[in-house]
Amino acid sequence: MAENCVTVVEIGSSKLSCMIAERGVNNTFNIKAKACVDYAGFFEGEFIEKAYLDDAVMTLLSQITSVYKKKIKKVYVGVPAEFSKVVTENYQLNFKNRHTVTQKDIDTIFAKVSEQKYMDDMEIIAINPIEYSLDEAKNIQNPLKQKCYFISAELSLVLAQSSFVKLFNKIWSKLGIEQVEYLSEPLAEGLGVLEEEERERTCIVIDVGARSTSVAFVKGNAMTNLTSFSMGGSYITSDLSEACGIGYQDARNLKKQIVLSLKGDNEDTYELATLGGKVMKFPLNFVNEAVCYRIGIIASTINECIRVFAKEYVPFYPIYLCGAGLTKIKGGKDYLAKCLNRNVSYGVPKVPGADKPENASLYGLVARALDR
Repeated sequence: MAENCVTVVEIGSSKLSCMIAERGVNNTFNIKAKACVDYAGFFEGEFIEKAYLDDAVMTLLSQITSVYKKKIKKVYVGVPAEFSKVVTENYQLNFKNRHTVTQKDIDTIFAKVSEQKYMDDMEIIAINPIEYSLDEAKNIQNPLKQKCYFISAELSLVLAQSSFVKLFNKIWSKLGIEQVEYLSEPLAEGLGVLEEEERERTCIVIDVGARSTSVAFVKGNAMTNLTSFSMGGSYITSDLSEACGIGYQDARNLKKQIVLSLKGDNEDTYELATLGGKVMKFPLNFVNEAVCYRIGIIASTINECIRVFAKEYVPFYPIYLCGAGLTKIKGGKDYLAKCLNRNVSYGVPKVPGADKPENASLYGLVARALDR
């Protein structure tokens, strides 16, 4: 029996990840190979060391093919929020008589919308329905086989920077990959962590990565809006490095110990065995305050994104937190929730054994690729 595998690449803000997988039983994936490579990343929609991006992708492909011995013909590449934009479009199809909606009608609507040019430097990578209206009936998710005189569709279009697509097309071509398809990372993540019934209303999916944070508004099978900013967990590490006078790697190790819910006495400390072989002590409250300060800045920026990009006042919309930037800090989610003054839940993939928020993006992309 032939394998029905997909090869997916996630472009993170500090590392590239690749997974080759096929569908397993009971919502699982059979993972054939997995690899990860650190690289310089991106900042404000630009790759920091673009000249070395080819090498990083080549190393990633080399690692994955050393495990998966077969030729890879096609890759699915996730496009991060910083290289994306979401626009919404309404399109109406009128019928002469009362008409039963068919798949051909839906395809016609999608084709008409996809013909339009939205921005010179961006191209459409996904069109998804937010909701349909049939005559006077609103908020319909599946219009097929229903009767009406006209159907109106509110559609979400995800646009990717043309420069991003061209850059990766060139790299994959150089590496002998014949086909490349681009998927929206925040959309795949949102659909991967949210149940269908949750998506009947707008949910907010926040991904705090190493250097980038995205805020996606997800409804139905689509995003109604998307924004991002260049700040994440590595900023917390840098703050600790500076505040404690230690190296970046030592600060990373210190961060692993932190429990933000602890309120210590003046004598309470975190103890760190540094890479230089010293044992250093740092006041618990001082360290926690340094971390909370940066989370507060991230939270206020998220709040501003919600205020600017939400189509309506959304105090009760559920919020889900993904990514490794905050979720790996003990108490990080709860302190973010306190700063946002809202409930925050972890956004985890619905995949047994992989249900961690840092897996949401990659596993969401794999699920999306397999659905294609």
